[in-house]
Amino acid sequence: MNYQKVKALLAIVCVFTLLFYPVETFASTAIVNAKDKKYSYKDMQADLNAFVKEYPEIVSLESLGKTADKRQIYCLRMGNPKAKKQIVVQAGIHGREWLNCQMLMKMLERYLSCYKTGTYKKKTYEELFNEVAVYAIPMVNPDGVIISQYGPEKIRNKKLRKKIKRMERQGGYSRWKANARGVDVNRNFPAKWGRQKEARKPSSERYPGKKEKSERETRAVLKLLKGLPNVKACINWHSRGEQIYWGAKGNSGLRKKAWKLAKLARKNTGYRCIDESKSYGAGGDLERYIIQTMKTPYVCIETGKEVAPLKHKSFSSIYKKNKLMLEKTVELYL
Repeated sequence: MNYQKVKALLAIVCVFTLLFYPVETFASTAIVNAKDKKYSYKDMQADLNAFVKEYPEIVSLESLGKTADKRQIYCLRMGNPKAKKQIVVQAGIHGREWLNCQMLMKMLERYLSCYKTGTYKKKTYEELFNEVAVYAIPMVNPDGVIISQYGPEKIRNKKLRKKIKRMERQGGYSRWKANARGVDVNRNFPAKWGRQKEARKPSSERYPGKKEKSERETRAVLKLLKGLPNVKACINWHSRGEQIYWGAKGNSGLRKKAWKLAKLARKNTGYRCIDESKSYGAGGDLERYIIQTMKTPYVCIETGKEVAPLKHKSFSSIYKKNKLMLEKTVELYL
């Protein structure tokens, strides 16, 4: 085989590779390890710091507060800090749903690594995120994640650890949803808080707390939302049944905007949409707060078919279905 034929064959192989395999699979400098079967708080913390070191002109990192066991609740800003519009995304508000934290971190890395060269509908990612900045809380409830992954023994505060061991729980510690104080953070927001008190005391799930906004994780999310001037949309990742919750009760204009976001998520992920305009969950949930208080479109995207914590073998499929959500959402609000 002569040189020209070899060169042509190599060109064909390169084209095939680019067409059928994601660029991030071949990146030798990948920060987030997609093969990590138990993506922990320490993993995320190290990766966030690596993002800042690798992409200082694109991102900034701040702590919105500390948990009861003194873990930071991090927020990463990607894009123009002076952008006139923002979208907020978060994962890991329930401890056992930690696979979504890994997914969101891998999504963020994909955008960062392609920031100067990646394009979407003839716009570079730099142009997209110059107009609409993304604010991400990759792990809202790191204490809950630690308990789900390793049990209460990894809680450093002895008093807190003893209390956790005395709390009622549904199943083993791997099924833990609440934070380290036994409060379900997604029932602690000031939006018809306490409407349903399925748990009357601290437990592994469903306890809304003694009062609304009692939890540090709740206040951290509210701090971010209230500190941004023009939030156009919120995306919350959970893990239950490949569904998309959305809604906008009693506001036809907002409902149209919310449905646009829900349809976008449905088309992108293939998950089915559920209109929760009538129920809005159990009360005290973040979605209710966003729609009723902020008057902002949201989607709650439930990944995975199995009961959480999801097995790592589902990571690739979940990532593939969700990885384009940020640029498509940003495009919606340009």
